[in-house]
Amino acid sequence: MIDASPRRLRVFKLVVDLGGFNAAAGKLGIAQPSVGAHVKALERLVGQALLVRHRGARPRLTEAGRVFYDMAAEIIRLSDEASLRLASLKSKQTSEIVIAAHRDLAVSFLPRQLGLFSKKYPRSRVVTRIGTIEDVLALVESGAVQLGILLSAGPVRGLGSEIIGHESLHLVVGKTHPLARAKGIAAEQLGAHAFVTGLRHSRYFQMVDHALRFIGMSDYRIALELQESTSVREAALHGQYIACLPRCTMTGELNSGALVSLDLARPLAPLQIRCVYGAGPGPAVRRLIDGLRS
Repeated sequence: MIDASPRRLRVFKLVVDLGGFNAAAGKLGIAQPSVGAHVKALERLVGQALLVRHRGARPRLTEAGRVFYDMAAEIIRLSDEASLRLASLKSKQTSEIVIAAHRDLAVSFLPRQLGLFSKKYPRSRVVTRIGTIEDVLALVESGAVQLGILLSAGPVRGLGSEIIGHESLHLVVGKTHPLARAKGIAAEQLGAHAFVTGLRHSRYFQMVDHALRFIGMSDYRIALELQESTSVREAALHGQYIACLPRCTMTGELNSGALVSLDLARPLAPLQIRCVYGAGPGPAVRRLIDGLRS
């Protein structure tokens, strides 16, 4: 019996489907070495090579790899089908609405909105799962949840979505940073300083990159890449870095003056708060979307 985790099987399948480790890393929002580690772990488990690798070329399946790929695809299909059926069954049996929320919104935007919704619909019960933007999208795509709530710079390809709010985006530094007291900062001034960002292949990084390009920064120096927005915030607090963060992740630090929002010549465009879904939302989910929007 091959005892491989569903996560590892999905990583391997993506490498094959997308034709490379970098492409799979970008889709999953993880570092390329992590993708390679997953594949190597599977090869150790199987006891033989699954992929033939050549620099600059797409990895090719070995004979064992083809057998393993077919098995992985079937396991993933059955898992997704079971998740969808179980979620559907649970929805019919109870008044539960299962949602997935980006962790940056789970502690700021959601509590108040869900509280108001519960007062209006006391018979409804909302179960929330929390994760990265990639986690939220994976749960929606698999049908494990009925609704996803995340930060976005625009529509989400392949899924239905609606804007339910906006979140301001800021470039911030610690109070001792050279730019902390500057006024009307131009893109050229920012380029002289180091940035701390999310992981380069993550959707969060893509949003930040889009925001920086919007104000004219096509090239900037990244000194640190960190997975969590909390880690990015702490790096800005304790180091001489510029961070790009939604306000909801650092309200206390901005109010106390520990972090300073830079006075930019051209302000950053706000992020969208979006609800995303696979199939069209039913009546209960539609009520929740409308409640979150209000």
